[in-house]
Amino acid sequence: MEHKSLGERIKYHRKRLGLTQEQLAERMRVSAQAVSKWENNLSCPDISVLPELADVFGISLDELMGRSNSAVCEAEPVKTEEKKSEYSWHWELPMRKLHSIIFAIFVLLYGGLLLWNNVMSYDVSWWTLLWTLGLCFIGVSGLCHGFSFFCLIMTVAGGFFLLDSYELFTFDLGWGVLIPAVLIIWGISLLLDLILGKKKKVRPAIHGSHNGKAKREYSCTNGWLACEMSFGDYRTAVATPILRGGSIECNFGNYTVDFSGCEALAENCKVEVENNFGSLTLLVPDHFRVELGSNETFAGDVEVKGSPAPETQGLLIINGESNFGSLEIKYI
Repeated sequence: MEHKSLGERIKYHRKRLGLTQEQLAERMRVSAQAVSKWENNLSCPDISVLPELADVFGISLDELMGRSNSAVCEAEPVKTEEKKSEYSWHWELPMRKLHSIIFAIFVLLYGGLLLWNNVMSYDVSWWTLLWTLGLCFIGVSGLCHGFSFFCLIMTVAGGFFLLDSYELFTFDLGWGVLIPAVLIIWGISLLLDLILGKKKKVRPAIHGSHNGKAKREYSCTNGWLACEMSFGDYRTAVATPILRGGSIECNFGNYTVDFSGCEALAENCKVEVENNFGSLTLLVPDHFRVELGSNETFAGDVEVKGSPAPETQGLLIINGESNFGSLEIKYI
């Protein structure tokens, strides 16, 4: 069936996913009246809303706008005038470039300290330099995404052990005091996060996967999900008649995976999740029930919001690991 207007296409895809106008409005953070006006062609969504609307429906922006690539015109070569090279420095760096800069500084410091030890005859082993600078690198990288007590402790501990190895302190706390102190501070920080609540970290959106590490790859073939996202801020909608299982891999970013487009779950449906230094939110319809597998190794935070309906129609088993990241399971 051909839908000639944008409102008709929005209405068709909303009903295809089994969503009410109120549910779609909640996900788009607008009023139900606004969605009604869209569908009746009384108003159009703001241009900044269209990409997110396409993600919710699990379709491309061209498909949402009713565009088809039936005719492709071959580009003609255009001669351009040679221009002198212009250099500029942008302080607003993408997150992937910032991590590359931090890693380059880590390598420079490591090589420089090894050379300094050799010239000045310091008795500091290469292994001591590696693990102390490694702690600082992990801590600073984590702080780039937002404040974290754990990352702050990693940075301070790495710096302290590095300076202590060069005997720059006039006092020696000793391992018997340092390790318990770090554990106590870490425990207090975890309690503060639970009591005061952790604000959702806002990370810069990085689009595209060319010439860098930013990536968003998604497929759901025959009910098998394969989703990989890195260094970005993405929302992915899973739409399939039956979900049989699959995998989700997230690295350094803020991600949302919406399962509301799944009409049914296969028996023993398992999704393997790997979340490294990121924030992952799983949106699950309340007529499904989520259960964490027995072999999961979540080193970060796991939070469940809402609860399943009294009578559920399927079980979604989440297996995997989260390395210093956060996982949120939200029933909708």
